[in-house]
Amino acid sequence: MIQGRIKTALAIVASVLLFSSFSLANPWDINKLVGAQAPEFTLKDLTGREISLTDFQGKLVLLNFWATWCPSCKEEIPSLNRLQKRYKDRGLVVIGIASESSLKRVKDFSNKYNIQFLILHDSSITVTRKYSVFALPTTFLIDRRGKIVEKFIGAYRWDSKEITDIIDSY
Repeated sequence: MIQGRIKTALAIVASVLLFSSFSLANPWDINKLVGAQAPEFTLKDLTGREISLTDFQGKLVLLNFWATWCPSCKEEIPSLNRLQKRYKDRGLVVIGIASESSLKRVKDFSNKYNIQFLILHDSSITVTRKYSVFALPTTFLIDRRGKIVEKFIGAYRWDSKEITDIIDSY
């Protein structure tokens, strides 16, 4: 009887330890990059020019991951355009990372929706994976030293007071 209770207690302790070790190293942790240096990358823009994240050192970068098939991503475009226009002279750069295989589809979409910020094409989804993006849209705010300071999942009104207050704080 005592041996049975000891085995049960040990099984419970082992389960708790096992569960806690998974939660400590959770690959689905949505904020795992916040506070870290932004992963470096080089991608091509819609004209074929190579652009690197390091090209924007000393600037505040809003890095928005999206795709042409994503309804919430379409919803964000007007406010991202307004944000880019409002903050471009204050050192903010809005960069859209198109997580999409077809360059033609991205170009057509960009023209149709009048995207006025820089679009980079991540055809192999390499950068999307590097940033652990599991849902679209996902957006990162990168400070002037290249550190990720905020992560946003889902559609936002980027020119709202709530968001501009966050941007102004950096």
